[in-house]
Amino acid sequence: MAAQTWHRAEPREVRPFFETISAEKALDQCGIKLQDDGEFSTDASFELDEIDFQKLALTVSLKIADFKTWIGGKLKADDLELILVVRHGFLKRSEVIHRTGLGAKLPARWSVDTEALARLGGGRNTQVTLAICLANDKQPEPGVPFLPGHWLAKKTFVLRSRTMPTLFDLRIRTDEDWIAVNFPPKTFFAVEYRGGIDTEIDEGASVATVWVHADAHAKLTTSDLGEVVQPLLASEIITAILLESHYEWEKRIEVDDRSPLANLLTKLGGDTPMSLGELQTIAKNPSKLRAVIQDRLSVLGALR
Repeated sequence: MAAQTWHRAEPREVRPFFETISAEKALDQCGIKLQDDGEFSTDASFELDEIDFQKLALTVSLKIADFKTWIGGKLKADDLELILVVRHGFLKRSEVIHRTGLGAKLPARWSVDTEALARLGGGRNTQVTLAICLANDKQPEPGVPFLPGHWLAKKTFVLRSRTMPTLFDLRIRTDEDWIAVNFPPKTFFAVEYRGGIDTEIDEGASVATVWVHADAHAKLTTSDLGEVVQPLLASEIITAILLESHYEWEKRIEVDDRSPLANLLTKLGGDTPMSLGELQTIAKNPSKLRAVIQDRLSVLGALR
């Protein structure tokens, strides 16, 4: 049963807890299966086509190392819990799908039900995280977890769409927020391009911030509308980013292989990356550019 109360409580800088550092590899042998007739894989990242998402059936194997080999002398199995969290970065939404005390008899695997997956974008650009966390408050001690949500071990499986690169960070604005920045109060979304699409950026960084109205975000994350509208919205956002960044790459002869632009060319090209020259030609006609991106993101397919 899904629970909604768990939050990762600790900031990154308090990690690791040196008294429990041996626990960090406890989940290394856990794997994920993407389809009912598939095989488990311990790989951390998967790139899928639209047809793969339509057949997605996620199951995580719980091959956890014997806790006696890593728990140390400060904690007991009953102090900890195992959780499975699914998070969608674009929708900024996450759910705890399963949780159980580590002292209980663990099942061999956990599945993610189709309804939960649908609420989280159908698996597109989704993170599936298995974590061993502290279950209850403890007296603070140096190097030992003490708040619920402090994690000892974590393994994340990332599902990425071949046709939807991560270029932007999504944030929410209310009517009042839009008015405060001189936009109409019922603005659906707006793109703020910051620059750097043609250069290497830090891991986890983005080249743009996308602001979405809070009412629209609520609909996208709590109804079936999200799965239909998301590809169309993403195509409009990517089109806007390319048009606003056009001055940075319109006269380039080659592209940095480590840049977001190179990644985008790979996604847009299908079996082989689109060339920079082809993108430069297409971008001279914004309507054609929008059409190409709509095609690659299967916008029409989502509307059927």
